[in-house]
Amino acid sequence: MTPQERFSRLAADHRRQVHLSLCEDALLAWTGYARRNRAALRYRDAVVGMRHHVDVDLPADALRAVEAGVDSAGVGDRYLEPITALQDDDLSFPEPIEFAYYAIYNCFRKYVRADDIPDWLIVNQALSIHDDHEVAERLTRAIERCTQ
Repeated sequence: MTPQERFSRLAADHRRQVHLSLCEDALLAWTGYARRNRAALRYRDAVVGMRHHVDVDLPADALRAVEAGVDSAGVGDRYLEPITALQDDDLSFPEPIEFAYYAIYNCFRKYVRADDIPDWLIVNQALSIHDDHEVAERLTRAIERCTQ
């Protein structure tokens, strides 16, 4: 059975644990990128020309909200501007980092806001930080950690 098949057969609580595990890895990639590339975290929106700075702590706050099951830090509101900027191409990250950012955001949307986010989307986005030859092994390890 492939890792994808194993994941799809997990109970909902185990899929959530796998999402959190993979998003923790995505958070490490995001944090490393943000520390090394402070200038890339500043952008100007094309509509009104305002300057913005990406909140480096937002993805970590989002995962804490997922773990707690509640958005006590205003994460949903804080994501509005950078997500819009990414979609409008006012802000860009290297593709793996952008996918990591979206994986954490979508995990937050699924488990805190109860948005209808496909389970596999979060997995696929979170695994995008890894080389293709590592993906199956990374997913297998995350599944095994969460089902022991």
